[in-house]
Amino acid sequence: MKSLFRWRVLILGALALVGLLLRLYGLNWDAGNNFHPDERQIMFVVTALAWPKSWAQFLDPVHSPLNPHFFAYGSFPIYLIALIGHLCGLHLHDSTVLPALTLVGRAVSALFDSGTIVLTGCLALVLARRTKSLARWAWMVAYLAAILLVFTPLDIQLAHFYTVDTLLVFFVVLTLLACVKYIDSEHAVWWLILAGIAYGLALATKFSAAPLAVPVLVACYLRWRQHHDLWDVSTALLLAAMLTLIVFAITQPYALLDMSNYVQQVSEQGALARGSLDLPYVRQFVGTTPFVYEAQNMVLWGMGVTLGCTALAALLWFLVRIVRSVILTKHIRGLESWGPWLVVLSWILVYGAITGSFFVKFMRYMLPLYPPLIILGAAALVTCMQHLRRTDFASVRYLTRIDWVAPILRAALLIVVIGGTIFQGLALLNVYSQPNTRIQASRWIYQNVPAGSVLTYEQWDDALPYPIGQHNPSEYVQATYTDANGQPTTGMDLYDPDTLRKAQQLSQLLSTADVIAMPTDRLDKSIPRSPQRYPMTLRYYQLLYSGQLGFRLAAQFEVHPNLLGITLDDSNADESYSVFDHPHARIFVRDHHYSAQELDQMLIQGLHLPPD
Repeated sequence: MKSLFRWRVLILGALALVGLLLRLYGLNWDAGNNFHPDERQIMFVVTALAWPKSWAQFLDPVHSPLNPHFFAYGSFPIYLIALIGHLCGLHLHDSTVLPALTLVGRAVSALFDSGTIVLTGCLALVLARRTKSLARWAWMVAYLAAILLVFTPLDIQLAHFYTVDTLLVFFVVLTLLACVKYIDSEHAVWWLILAGIAYGLALATKFSAAPLAVPVLVACYLRWRQHHDLWDVSTALLLAAMLTLIVFAITQPYALLDMSNYVQQVSEQGALARGSLDLPYVRQFVGTTPFVYEAQNMVLWGMGVTLGCTALAALLWFLVRIVRSVILTKHIRGLESWGPWLVVLSWILVYGAITGSFFVKFMRYMLPLYPPLIILGAAALVTCMQHLRRTDFASVRYLTRIDWVAPILRAALLIVVIGGTIFQGLALLNVYSQPNTRIQASRWIYQNVPAGSVLTYEQWDDALPYPIGQHNPSEYVQATYTDANGQPTTGMDLYDPDTLRKAQQLSQLLSTADVIAMPTDRLDKSIPRSPQRYPMTLRYYQLLYSGQLGFRLAAQFEVHPNLLGITLDDSNADESYSVFDHPHARIFVRDHHYSAQELDQMLIQGLHLPPD
């Protein structure tokens, strides 16, 4: 039995190793150019850190070089990568270290996500063992959950970025596992201590982990219902809460020492998520439907079609069965028969309800739900296969070889779900086997646009070209104009409200430019969602695409998830799924010159715009 258990553990470890290899593949997907803006911001903060020279300086949030002054994310991932970078011998204050530090961060992200595979398998194993109908098949549930997570597309993608999401999910699943083990363990207090530590690290990674308090409380309630020892539960909960605060304070000290700044930035992030803070990069969500938008992207792209449908169907199945339990017992205590599953379900429902209602709906926001949903899906699949094993097909007409029906259906079910997930995961991974579209577009510019040409781009996006080999962006001139503050500015400010002044500035810039570079379709997809706000900008895009502004589409570069000759067109997925690692890049080249006055007339004709 010990040997069998050892082999089972090794298999789970082997699955995590496969997941790690997939997540390390193509890690330098942007050729050291730091294309991901959030990742780039984290690295900028890391390279600005230094150790305080005294205790007094440490306690001074204004002058302490250890204060990141950046709380959109927690400080733990920032300090962690700074420490690892230092141990790797990287000189953090050297500006040239950024690409190497980014690769270290991505490797750390891949390691944490591979750790989540192990934790997910363990959590699935514990839950299945505590379920009478699944106990015999507990390891099968664990392996199935781990395999599905290994190939989940969004997990593979986010492990290629150091944007804290993979770290957050690791600590979320660790907290849930500790809570489930706490319910009926002989060493209960140690598990709740682990839950408190993991919860503190989750909070210090991202404040959105706050709802983890609910599954912790659910676990304590279930422990109390089983053992009726209120003192034991209360003291353990108090100890866990204290550890959470201590770990949070140690790993994010300036949340306390610089509390006003911390509260302000966290509040701004909350306002942004709810839509009360209007920033350009979230205007893509105008008109999207809460819950529906997230579910659609989760099913089609985040988990993949087969796994996404299975997970959501399993969630619905679990909820229906729980409601039936309550109805049959005619008491809320009917919930208790579901025991540790309530810990996982409470996290899914509470976090899902809060995050799903946001105005901002980046796909990564839902990542903390993926492992628990996959566990539900794995449990439902195994239950379904058990049901098929027991089903009598003799009554089904035309079935003559009855003994073959159930095995074929069970195998088909597994092949469809696992095979579909593997296909979409590897198709997404194949994106990293090709040069990034920004790199392709930059190479095209160097080869086809004469040096000294005047280029322009869209603000809130990157300017092209990027450095490649011996070529440098300084070979070209970025079109410049004077903004409303009298400062020289490059790039088209298309997110600014449409006014006569904006039209004049845009016309003046276009009249001097030889090339318009669009490395992504971030703006031309989000701006059309607000036609009343951007009537002139919409006309600009219409005229540009039709060639009426004197520019033609000279080149475009697209990379989509693909495998075995099958390409998955993810153009309609959430922008964040493609904009960082495989955006649609386009280059427009002038083929006819119009004066600024002619362009201005084209843009504003028939429109009634405010002067400024």
